[in-house]
Amino acid sequence: MSALRTSAGSGLHLRAAHEVVALLKAKEVTPEQLIDVAQQRIEATESAVAATPITCFERARSMARSLPKDEGQRGFLHGLPVLIKDTHPVAGVRFTEGSKLFEHRVAEQSAEVVRRLEAKGALVLGKTNVPEFCAGSQSFNSLFPTSRSPWHLASTAGGSSGGSGAALAAGQAWLATGTDLGGSLRIPAAFCGVVGFRVSPGLIGREAPGPSGPRNALHAITGPMARNVRDCGLLLDAMAGGAGWDFECPQPEEGFEAAAVRGASASAKLRVGFSTLGCRFAPAVEALCRSAADRLGPVVEIPGEELGAAEALEAFGALRAETFAATYGHLTDEEKALVKPEVLWNVAEGQKPGAAARAEAARAELQKVQAKVQEVFGRIDVLIAPTTLDAGFDASVRYPARLCGQSFENYLGWMAPACVVSAFSCPALNLPCGFLEDGRPVGVQLVAPFGGDGLLLSIGAQLEQSLGLPQGCEPRPAPGPIPTEGPRTAEEAAAHHGL
Repeated sequence: MSALRTSAGSGLHLRAAHEVVALLKAKEVTPEQLIDVAQQRIEATESAVAATPITCFERARSMARSLPKDEGQRGFLHGLPVLIKDTHPVAGVRFTEGSKLFEHRVAEQSAEVVRRLEAKGALVLGKTNVPEFCAGSQSFNSLFPTSRSPWHLASTAGGSSGGSGAALAAGQAWLATGTDLGGSLRIPAAFCGVVGFRVSPGLIGREAPGPSGPRNALHAITGPMARNVRDCGLLLDAMAGGAGWDFECPQPEEGFEAAAVRGASASAKLRVGFSTLGCRFAPAVEALCRSAADRLGPVVEIPGEELGAAEALEAFGALRAETFAATYGHLTDEEKALVKPEVLWNVAEGQKPGAAARAEAARAELQKVQAKVQEVFGRIDVLIAPTTLDAGFDASVRYPARLCGQSFENYLGWMAPACVVSAFSCPALNLPCGFLEDGRPVGVQLVAPFGGDGLLLSIGAQLEQSLGLPQGCEPRPAPGPIPTEGPRTAEEAAAHHGL
C-alpha cells in the first residue's frame, strides 16, 4: 500500500467527501492512496460493525488506472472510493441481496446507477450488507453477520441500507448508495447518525423492468447516503438522471451540492410544520425532533389526519404486499425453505383473495392522501417528523414486536413513520438531530413537495449547521443492553406472522 503524500492523511477517513474530492482534484492525494485508506479502515472496523461483507479492492485499483477524463461535469468524483448497497449488481462482484438463493452469484454487468457513478469518476470498493431482499429495517441475513451502529454496538444499524449507514458512520468510505421503499435509506441513517435521502421518484434511474406507473404510485427509489448534507448533494449530483420512469422530476439549475452549500449559510426563518403522523414515539426521541424543528422557524402542528396518515399507512401495506407477491410469488417450495418467514408472509399477503382489489383501492386512496399533503404544503415550507419511533433497538432481535407501548402484528409495524412518508411521493431527508443518554443517535425526517429535492438539501444543510453534531465515530462498545421485545429466531418470527 502506498504512503500518503499529504498531511491530510491524518484522519482522512473521516474527512468530508467534498473535501477529499478537492484533494483529489488538486492531486494532493491519489485514488490509489484513498483505496488504501478505505481498505485499512474496513479491515480495522468490519469485525465490530459488519457493514461491508463483500469487497473488491483490486477491481477498484484496476478502475483507478482507467478513470474517465471528463472532469468538468457536475458531480465528478475524481477517483473517490464509494460503497454500493448489495441490491445493485457490480460487474464481476458477488451479488447476494442477502439471500441464500444467491449466495454464490456474481454479477455479469453493473446496474445503471453503478455505471453512472463510475462514469463520474467513482471507484467501487465493495458491497454493503442488507436484510434478505431488503425486507425489514434490520440488516441481518443468513450469509453475513448482522450490521451494527458504530455509535452503540449493541444497536442495529437498521435497514435495509444498514450496511451503508454503518460503513459511513465508521469511516469505511466517504459515500454510499441505498434504496428506499418503506424507510430503507432513512431508518439506517437515523440509527447510524448519518444522512439518508429518499429522493423524489423519477430523479435517479430506475432498475426495475416494465413501466413505473404514475408519479402518485408507491415507488421504491435509489438514493444517496453520506455523513453530511453537502456530501449527500455531491453524490446526488453524480447519481441523478437515468431511464426507467414514465414521468420526469425537475432538478435545480444550480445542482444539488450547490443547494446544500447555499443552505449552510442561510438564516431565513421558514414556515415549519411538525407532525407525529399519528404515531406514538419515545418521549426523548420526539423531544429532540421538536427541538430541531424549532431551530428553523415558527412551528405549526400538523395532525396526522390532515395528512391522511392512517390511510397512507394502509395503502402502503396493500401496495407493498402486491409488490412482494409479484416479485417473489414464483418461488418454489425448495426455494421458500431458504427464505426468511417475513418475506414469505409479505408474499402471502399479496396473494390473498381480494388482494388485487385492495391494491387497486389503495392506488385510488394514495391520490387522495397526496392531494391532502399538497394542500398542507401550501401553508408550510417543510414538514418535519421523527424518522423512527425510538432509537436503534437490540441488534440480536429481528424486529420489535412491541415498542413505545404499542404491539405490532407484523415485522413492518414499527416502521410506520417512514412508511407513511413513503406514500406521500415526496422527497424525504433523514438528518441526525441528537443523541440519547446512552449514545444512540436520533434522526428527524425533513419532507418537501415532489421535486423539491434541492430545497430539502438547502433546508437540511441549514439545520445541520445549526445543530453542529459530530459526523462519524470510532465503533463504541455498548454501555449496556437495549431492552427490546421481538423474535430472535426464524421460528419465532414465523409464529408471530401465523405461518
